[in-house]
Amino acid sequence: MTTCYCFKGTSGDPAYEPQGSLSTLAGLPIYRSTPQDKDTNSNRETILYLPDGFGLAKHNQKLADKYAQSGYETVVVDYFEGDALPDTFMLYTPGTDLDAYENLTSEQKETIRKIDMPSWLERHTPAHISSLIDKFFPEFCSITAEDKERPRPKIHILGHCFGGKHAFKLAQLDHENIGSILVFHPSFLEPSDIKNLKKPVLVGCAETDVFTPDLIQTVLNYLPGCGTAWKFLVYGGTQHGFATRPDLGNELTAKMFQQAFDDGLQWLRAN
Repeated sequence: MTTCYCFKGTSGDPAYEPQGSLSTLAGLPIYRSTPQDKDTNSNRETILYLPDGFGLAKHNQKLADKYAQSGYETVVVDYFEGDALPDTFMLYTPGTDLDAYENLTSEQKETIRKIDMPSWLERHTPAHISSLIDKFFPEFCSITAEDKERPRPKIHILGHCFGGKHAFKLAQLDHENIGSILVFHPSFLEPSDIKNLKKPVLVGCAETDVFTPDLIQTVLNYLPGCGTAWKFLVYGGTQHGFATRPDLGNELTAKMFQQAFDDGLQWLRAN
């Protein structure tokens, strides 16, 4: 296993009480967070959050709640089908000596040892996840349009890390419900993922990220002239995962996390 920092981060606060609820849709587990003040979502704008490799982990629920507090009903979908990576895995850098981690308990080390990353990636290939989203998205659209007395809802797509690739794929659809796309520190992106975009896309990247150098080149090669609005931002002093699972005890990381969130909100409201 090669050294990779793409799964590092800070897990959600164990004491945090999620504001939303868990259920299933189209056979996939979801977490749904709705604005507490119904007036803030009178325009019925919804976010479909395609998460990192940790699925419905608490940090993703907390981020969904944060968007809901800003007026957007937010739904996180677990396309890992209950097989997302455990939070403990954030404490370890794949490819390094696990026994050298004095901060990990023997139980945590055993949990990490049981994870065979190549096998996990093989179970959750982009093609498999795309097939799940293809089945999920029409049903998701149908439930957001159930109230016929209100305007047709606008659906924004938020993709973080693992989910960034699939957010781009939805941006290629000429779907009347889709408003805009937000992507932060995407992984495993290919040039074909960002061709023929039909929807406005904001891409936010970390300064230190194994994926960023190639991503910059790919974006500059294909996004100009794509025919839709786009913005590409790199957040100084950050590492992969900062917009999803930040160490809020680090002043700079906390500042950049909030900046990325604010940039995302501004993009949603403009598109």
